[in-house]
Parts: sequence; C-alpha cells; structure tokens
Amino acid sequence: MTNLERHIRHGGETLLRIPGLPSKVKRDLRDLLNVSSIHPSPKSEQAVKLLGLYERSVKIIATNPQRANAMSHTAEQALHKKLSDELQTLITELDFEGESGEVLMDIRAKLLVGVTPDTLLELTLEVLRLVVEGTTYERKKSEQFLEQINSSLTMHLKSTKQSIQQSQSYLSHRQEMNLEFNTLMAQSHKILKEEQDYASLKSGLTPLLTQLTALSERLTHAEQREKALIERMAYTRNQAESLYESTQDYRCRLEDQAQRVQQDPLTKVYNRAAFHNRLELEYHRWIKSQHPLRVVLLDIDNFKSLNKNFGYSAGDKALKIIAKTIQKELSETDTVARFGGEEFMIIMPDRAEQESYLLMQTILRQVERLPFKFKDKHLTITLSAASVAFQEGDTPEELVEQVYHALQTAKKAGSNQVSWQ
Repeated sequence: MTNLERHIRHGGETLLRIPGLPSKVKRDLRDLLNVSSIHPSPKSEQAVKLLGLYERSVKIIATNPQRANAMSHTAEQALHKKLSDELQTLITELDFEGESGEVLMDIRAKLLVGVTPDTLLELTLEVLRLVVEGTTYERKKSEQFLEQINSSLTMHLKSTKQSIQQSQSYLSHRQEMNLEFNTLMAQSHKILKEEQDYASLKSGLTPLLTQLTALSERLTHAEQREKALIERMAYTRNQAESLYESTQDYRCRLEDQAQRVQQDPLTKVYNRAAFHNRLELEYHRWIKSQHPLRVVLLDIDNFKSLNKNFGYSAGDKALKIIAKTIQKELSETDTVARFGGEEFMIIMPDRAEQESYLLMQTILRQVERLPFKFKDKHLTITLSAASVAFQEGDTPEELVEQVYHALQTAKKAGSNQVSWQ
C-alpha cells in the first residue's frame, strides 16, 4: 500500500467517524473506500473525490451546527451507554471474592440503575483499581510460591549432595574394613595351618582376635552411621514428595485459573475473549475446508427492565438458566459464549442451513417456555436472534459486525424476532 493510499484510507475512515453527517455522505465514503480496495484506480482521482466529500461535509456542518451538536450529543449518549454496558460485562467476567467481589457487585448495581458520565468515569477507575490490585496480589502469591519452591529445592539439593558424599565416604570405609577383615582372616588361616602346638597357636591368634574385636566395633559404628544416613535420605525423599505435591497443587490452580480466564463466572459458558479465540480457530478451518459456518447472536428482550423491576439478582438467575438451556440444545462441536450483558453468541460449524435454523428456533421456544418467577410474579422471557453465515471474503470481525446489524433489524420489529442471513 502506497503512502498516498494510506492517507486516503485514513482520511476516509476519520471522516466516517464524525457525527452529524447524512447517511448519503457516509454511503459515498464507504463506496469510495470499497472501490479503492477492490478496483484500484488512480490515487489522485480518489484523493480528489475524498476532498470533495470533505468539502460537502464541512458545508453541511457549517450550515446546520445545531443538528451537528444534537448528533454529537446523541453520539455521546450512545458512547456513554456502550461504556456502561462494557463495564457491566467486564464486572461479570471478573471472578473476585471477598470484599473486592462485594465492591464489584455494588458497582454493577449502580450501573444497572444508570449513572452520570462523571460517576461512570469514577466507577471505571474503581474497577481498574480492583483489577490492578487483584493482579498484584496474584503476582505476589506467585512470587512467594516460587521463592518457597526455590528455597526447598536448594535445601533438597544441598541435603542430597551431602548424603551422596557421606554415602561415598561410608562405602570407602567399608571397603577398607572389608580388606582389613580379609587380611586378618588370611593371617588366621595361615597360623592355624602352620602352628602345631597350642601355645604357639594361642600366641599367634590372640593379637588377631584383638584386631577382629576392634574391627567389629568399627563395623557397628559404621552401621549406626549408615542407619542415620538412611533416615536422613528418607526425610529428604519425604520433603521431595511434599514439594512435588505442592507443585501439583499449584499446577491445578494454574489450570483452574486458565479455565476461569475463558469462562464467564456467572453462567459458566465461554466469555467474550474465549469466543473470539474459538471463532478465529473455526474461521481458519473454514478457509481450508469451506464447511458451513454460522454465527448466532441471541439477545434477551427487555432485560434491563427485568433488572430494574426485580433487581440484578433476578437478572443473574435468568442469565444462568438461559445459558444452561442454550447449552443443553447444542452439540460438542458448537460453542456458546456470553458476549455481553444479556447477549449470547453461538458458533455453529458443520451444520446445514436448515438444521441451524431449526436449532435456533428450538432454543427460542425452550427459553420462552421457561417458568420464571420473581417476587411471586410469573414471567415469560423471550430472545431476539440474528444469524449470519460466513461468505467468501468475510473476516471474523466483519461477521460479528454483520450479525450485530442484523440483530438491530430484528429488535426494531419487536420482541422475539429473528433476522436470518
């Protein structure tokens, strides 16, 4: 991509983000950017067209500042709502316990009721502070564990080295004593063989017996030392086994953390980050095999009013039951994730279109039949759904954007609606 082409694309994308522009101008901008990427044309011609669109945009904003200000205010409100929803989603993905968990739940309750932009900023900073504190705590715990492991390993290696050295020393002493014992035995046999009378035999064997007695005592001491060494080596082995168990416990903890990183703590299905990872894997598989690959977005209708009227605990209960209901209908090859506050994403690979459509309809019916009861009031909860299949040239990011646009179309038609593409 040339430098001019990069400037053209950057300029076009910047202009697209300016609030208050008519849809016709934005459509012309998108057409210009799409034509630029699909059908290359002289860059100077594209630059001239982009300058023309800038001129039109400046005139529109200059002649109608009130509309621009109103659109800007609307855009700010939309951004405020998006940040609030994103913060709620983040809170549900944080698996904090104790005082930090209570603070997060209190923040979430405030967000559900609605807060001012200044308060939203303060709450966001508070959540970030808790995340940093939690990360710092986990890092310190990991450092303490590694220091403990390092210290234990150092002591274990030192003790093992000492035991090996002593064992080698004891072996050398035993070999010397065995050699000495064999020498004394050879001398005894020689005396028994050569001496004929009792007096000479006694005179020759007496000093040998004295030496054998002293050797026996030395052997007894050697056995005691070796017994102590065996006991110390057994202690070292027990310490090593204890260290192994500690590392296994820590490994299980890390595996549990790795699992929780991918899991929504409330509903126990995948979270948004895990969804993106799974979608990326299925996307690359789809590129190779071109098997059917479809994404479904499910949104709980009137979820905010449920939280407002019955409290977020009611909303949490609904989310958990709905997640379990969705998961029950899916196969092992499908993936369901909690994507937002009241949104679930499903990845359906290797399913024919009709099969996918029927499965989605089954999920909608099953959720609608769930017997919800809050504050002695029976409620029927429905889902709005949108689904888009991967087509040639699609990327995971583009498909997620498409399915969101499709959901907005379904929501405009009312509750319990479906948009299928």
